[in-house]
Amino acid sequence: MIASEGEHPLSLQGIHKAFGAIQVLRDVSCDFRAGEVHCLMGENGAGKSTLIRIASGAYSPDSGNVILAGRPLDSMTPRWARDNGIATIYQELDLIPNLDGAENMLLGREPRGRLGRIDRAERLRRARAVLNSMHVSVDLDRPVQELGIAQQQMIAIAKSLTDECRVMILDEPTAVFTRTETRALFNLVKKLREQRIAVVFISHHMEEIFEIGDRITVLRDGSVASTGTIAEYNHDRLVRDMVGRDVKRPVRRSAQTTNAPLLEVRDLSDGETVQGVSFSVGRGEIVGMAGLIGSGRTETARLIFGATRPRSGQIVLDGKTVSPSDPFQAVKLGIGMVPEDRKRDGLVLTRSILENGGYTLVRKLSHAGWVPWRRVRREVTDRTRGLAVRPATPKTLVARLSGGNQQKVVLSRWLAAGVSLLILDEPTRGVDIGARSEIYAVIRTLAERGIGILLISSDLPEILSQSDRIVVMAKGRIAGELAGEGATEEAVMALAFRTRPESIA
Repeated sequence: MIASEGEHPLSLQGIHKAFGAIQVLRDVSCDFRAGEVHCLMGENGAGKSTLIRIASGAYSPDSGNVILAGRPLDSMTPRWARDNGIATIYQELDLIPNLDGAENMLLGREPRGRLGRIDRAERLRRARAVLNSMHVSVDLDRPVQELGIAQQQMIAIAKSLTDECRVMILDEPTAVFTRTETRALFNLVKKLREQRIAVVFISHHMEEIFEIGDRITVLRDGSVASTGTIAEYNHDRLVRDMVGRDVKRPVRRSAQTTNAPLLEVRDLSDGETVQGVSFSVGRGEIVGMAGLIGSGRTETARLIFGATRPRSGQIVLDGKTVSPSDPFQAVKLGIGMVPEDRKRDGLVLTRSILENGGYTLVRKLSHAGWVPWRRVRREVTDRTRGLAVRPATPKTLVARLSGGNQQKVVLSRWLAAGVSLLILDEPTRGVDIGARSEIYAVIRTLAERGIGILLISSDLPEILSQSDRIVVMAKGRIAGELAGEGATEEAVMALAFRTRPESIA
């Protein structure tokens, strides 16, 4: 890595950008300074992603200037930006799925040995050295498509550190990180700051902004709503500047009593990651599932939803043993799932909001090959508007939506699908504070209707505020269970690390 040149290695001045009739950015200016963490804040759809794509050469502005190391640029490509020290880690990771971690990290820069052949041992050594400097452990021998999203995120960050870097842009880097991984990343960011690298940090977690940030720029509806040092902001001002109104902070869900379990998981195993998992979810109950990355949370959810097949154990739904062979059969049984990786597993990006939001309705309402499209369109439109999807036009391709709005489309699919059990794997990953409160309201409404909710999240405040009970996984097993009311972050993390604090009887 190389240090930044000049006080402002990257500046954006008077940026305008439109897609067709939709004006996304209006006269946006900001400077990213050497040795500073500059936090970009705003609701989903405010223009943050478009702005960083302009900064990294993926988009060209309609007007305005991009200035790198004091030099205005007429045009820029992503490759040119990387070669000139701008490293961008998007929410949508730029990794090749069938290559392993070391291959991805040093792609195009492989060390060569005799006769010009790739030195695989040296490549692995260099990749491990970068991860060790980040204090992160990731299996570099497996294809990245077999890794969890958080482990893929770590590889993407490590990949950027193998380049020489003036500016590091991090788009929601901690969205699925536990406190341990977040702490490791923050230590890395502090090192980058010490090396006079400009860091652009995007996060919807307020506590992260106030811990790691030096300056803040807030975007709202494509314009700069405010900018200033971190000392000029508090939580309430930041929220008001982002959404233009006051938003209530999440409050702990009132304790719920449940009848007989809706879902019982008995000694479930997949032969690898999940080892003898047992827990239950009652009707109208929200059960939070916590644990470190690699603890088996997502793998357990995929077994229940039929995405993978168990080696042993039982899944009992409403008193009957079920064994969904695939997600389609799981849906027929009344099981829905919002997956951890919405782009890979939850959406067809080239299709519209109507098609993505309505496919469960099509299966539910069609008869003898006839689909009542008018009714499907009406119900999808009502649900997406109720979740404040922007833009809410049914014909809009989901690829054109921000990450948070894409997640709302996935969630809207299950609102009228008639499921009795809904699995939510990182449901607010990449979702802004305003949309997050709306999603929490939807989750609670579903629970009040008697739907059982399994809520998997790396966000401990989310788990603690939304759950009636919390089960904690560690190393593929259930490490313990806590009542939602009275549970603490320390108690959850103690179980996740398989320790026993005094507060746990």
